[in-house]
Amino acid sequence: MGTQKNNFLDPLVLARIAGLKLRAQLVVEGFIAGLHQSSYRGYSLEFAQHREYVAGDELRHLDWKVYGRTDRFFIKQFEEETNLRVYLLLDASASMGFKGQNSALSKYDYGATLLASVAYLTLRQQDSVGLACLREFGQRLIPAQNSSQHLNVVLDELESVKPQGEGNLGKSLESVAFRANKRSLFILVSDLFDSQDSLINALKFLRFKKHEVMVVHLLDSDEQRFPYTGSVEFESLENQEKMTLETDSYRTEYLRAMDEFMKSAKASLQSSAIQYCFSTTQEPIDRLMRRMLIES
Repeated sequence: MGTQKNNFLDPLVLARIAGLKLRAQLVVEGFIAGLHQSSYRGYSLEFAQHREYVAGDELRHLDWKVYGRTDRFFIKQFEEETNLRVYLLLDASASMGFKGQNSALSKYDYGATLLASVAYLTLRQQDSVGLACLREFGQRLIPAQNSSQHLNVVLDELESVKPQGEGNLGKSLESVAFRANKRSLFILVSDLFDSQDSLINALKFLRFKKHEVMVVHLLDSDEQRFPYTGSVEFESLENQEKMTLETDSYRTEYLRAMDEFMKSAKASLQSSAIQYCFSTTQEPIDRLMRRMLIES
């Protein structure tokens, strides 16, 4: 992969590119160029099998090719499940609007670029993509489709939504889960700053419904490392409350709490058969995609 293409995939350079569609296209081109052979379709919920015909089966499910070879009637089962169906879920609560001192993109903008890239790649494979931006007061679930025009619908939604409100990921996810009846791969991008019990229960409900689930735990590096010094005023993105702290006095306690939070989130998700992938907004997006879709 050339140096110039690598530069395009750096969040600092991506932030200068106008238009989510162009960003996604560049990321996907770099992602594909970095692979000898993509195993992305390994996520496909392929479940197709045959069984012998019995009286009462619908004739439209007969496999006539098998009949031609064997002179016996077989029914095709779950043929509709052989195409990958991906639902992209992006946390749109106010905390996702955070952008650190040395960050090019907010968590929401980084997550939107990541999911736009996954959508572009999925539709390129002629598989289906749906989307929901999870917000405090409900969210619009865009059903999964695989038309070329559908990419614009997904991108328009990602670009139009602005992170705001306290959010309630658990409730929002439950709402999505109740409406998702066909087996799918769900990819959630979130900082996970929410009620852990409610969130885990909602994700478990998706697994109970036989969906595959991946969580991309996304933080800004400033949230992870707490690089502040001296007296700093912090303002809540969710309720605009302000607090001045002597950061040197709180650093050790903060880092301990953050480490415990990250370990707890990872352990809870993995113990529930939910794939977990951690990243910061400083990681090149094609590298994160490779870790998500190929290495996990």
